Amino acid sequence: MASGTRKNISVGRDMHAVPDLNNAVADAASIGFDFIVAPIFHPRFQRCAAPEADYPYALTRSDFVLPSNEWSRIVVGRISPWIDVDSPCEHLRKSSERALVQEINYAIHLCQPTVIISLRNVNCANLARIINSYLVKNTQLQFWIQTPLIHPRAFVDNLVDGDSPSAYHPPASRDDDPWHWWNTLRMLCSNSTKLGLVPEIQANLPDHDILSRLCGEPVVAAVLPTHVFLNNNKGFPVLSQLHQSLMQRLFKLDIQPIVSGSAKHERGIKVYLQYISHLHQSLPAPGPVESFARGYEDFLQSPLQPLHDNLESQTYEVFEKDPIKYKQYQEAVYRALLDRVPEAEKDTKVTTVMVVGAGRGPLVRQSLEAASRAQRLVRVYAVEKNPNAVVTLRTFKEEEWKDRVTVVAGDMRQWDAPVKADILVSELLGSFSDNELSPECLDGAQSFLKEDGI
Repeated sequence: MASGTRKNISVGRDMHAVPDLNNAVADAASIGFDFIVAPIFHPRFQRCAAPEADYPYALTRSDFVLPSNEWSRIVVGRISPWIDVDSPCEHLRKSSERALVQEINYAIHLCQPTVIISLRNVNCANLARIINSYLVKNTQLQFWIQTPLIHPRAFVDNLVDGDSPSAYHPPASRDDDPWHWWNTLRMLCSNSTKLGLVPEIQANLPDHDILSRLCGEPVVAAVLPTHVFLNNNKGFPVLSQLHQSLMQRLFKLDIQPIVSGSAKHERGIKVYLQYISHLHQSLPAPGPVESFARGYEDFLQSPLQPLHDNLESQTYEVFEKDPIKYKQYQEAVYRALLDRVPEAEKDTKVTTVMVVGAGRGPLVRQSLEAASRAQRLVRVYAVEKNPNAVVTLRTFKEEEWKDRVTVVAGDMRQWDAPVKADILVSELLGSFSDNELSPECLDGAQSFLKEDGI
């Protein structure tokens, strides 16, 4: 995605009962929804623990109802709400286990990309066990975990205590905090990237810290019931300022809103979709850094080891996108050149600049531009051990830098420099500021720096 533009948002329609799936898909598409959430089995079809063979009829709709590309592209399956695999009731627990496996297996058979499971409380060890059994199979199925933002019990307690139903009080225990329900399941599933959080937005929102914590999670979608919308002066549905702020924060995570509930407006459900699209388009255009970093916000990445491994071109590109760092490097070299070379010697004195760990050459380029600004003569050595990056450096030398730059293919720790450097330039930082062995590398490079060098 080019910087300065924001891609269109994908919005879904939650349908709790779908008698005719073809009509439901067609109606949602005609309104403008990108996908629907539909129950895999009838939501009131509560099966017992008997094997499937005991049923003489089809348990759910046939896969012939839709072509396979539509099952995989525009239908997200919802697990039946009665299923409770962690129920203290043994009969319900066993029936739920069998039913959950049935529904997940059928979703995989239909090539559905995602299933949504509602999480009711912190007791989810058995659910995690079943989900893990699919995660280890390397299935492509994604599990979206839906939770409320606030435990429904909080509103009941407010009424009992005589408080306003909208008053928010922090949960009395971890068991009453839906975030801990999600966190428990996530931890039991080893933080699998195939698990995504789907918060259900309620009319009453928790405090700022709770919402900030939410925005740090791998939120993939958000359920927006129609009853949380207000009517503006013209009678159209809008969100409150607090809800708008929350949704705009979630939009930056590329979430997919899911509209649930019946339309409260005479023009039907389409006006809710139009409002959500308008709210998304009102966001400021993303800058170059935000655009380039999109998709990496919520993932722990393995630390880079550039001394041990040769970095890929994409990794170099990520570092080179920094809008500030290289300008500061240029400014530092510029001032160092002015400091070392008096105005009277600018046409005769040549300053030796060595860029150690040159990568694809951003610091070489900044050093040359600094010399041009300062009107000083320089001879630049670009030292790089990655043979793939050296190809790029030599291409720049042939096409742009010419004789101003000498490319050295090798490890700075073993390089026998022909001259001493006036200025030594490096950006050995790695991922955790020191995992590229900066001290060890630069300690070796000190041997070819002049005593009064910078």
